[in-house]
Amino acid sequence: MQELTSRENKLLKLVRSLQSKKGRIENGLYFAEGRRMADEALTYAYDRIEMVLVSDSFVGKHSDYIRAIEEGGKTLFRTSEKLFKECCDTETPQGIGVLLRMENKEPSLPDSKFLLVLDGVSEPGNLGTIVRTAEAAGVDGILLMKGCADLYNPKVVRSTMGSLFRVPCMTGVAPEYLTECKRNGFFVTATALYDSVSLADAVKKEKQMLVIGSEAAGVSKEVLSLADQCIRIPMAGKVESLNAAVAAGIAMYGFRQG
Repeated sequence: MQELTSRENKLLKLVRSLQSKKGRIENGLYFAEGRRMADEALTYAYDRIEMVLVSDSFVGKHSDYIRAIEEGGKTLFRTSEKLFKECCDTETPQGIGVLLRMENKEPSLPDSKFLLVLDGVSEPGNLGTIVRTAEAAGVDGILLMKGCADLYNPKVVRSTMGSLFRVPCMTGVAPEYLTECKRNGFFVTATALYDSVSLADAVKKEKQMLVIGSEAAGVSKEVLSLADQCIRIPMAGKVESLNAAVAAGIAMYGFRQG
């Protein structure tokens, strides 16, 4: 284990830079905080981990856990509570975080049966919750189009609760890629308030692509033009719309296979 004592240490400066989208893009890295995320990363994203950073107090309380990480061959660094907190997005960090390489993973179109498309979902908490729910609903891959929140925003990463490490996510997707998906047999369903059928009456195919739009504007016209059907979630009372993560969850389970 190596100790980092200076705020000007290049590794600590690197981790701090990952709090910004610019820093993450320039380095191709992101930082996942907390014991739960560390456990998930060590189990499901081991090959993507560049290093593990811990605070002095975490080392003192979890010596067996630290020893297991070291015996597993991962590079481990320790630093003071103050310097560790500067690397974190949370107010009360747990004293452990992992530095990981970003992954832009295209789903296998021939092997996939259920893909989720996010078109402008811009709130980080919603995006993270959707990724987590998508895993639970059996989604084979997530396609993020322009205007979505940064997949590696710290709040998004935390909200996924580890699902980010297991569900293939492809960012920067253009409408042309959705056309390619259609050529591979996907039936495209988009959520829309108008010119749509109730979720209960939706056509369900063997290879299904579900499109969820932004919180404010819904699915873009360009993407709607590619849809084979549009669906809406019936709502009682005077509610005009649902939170994007809630709507996505209901719709995904409506199309869940098996």
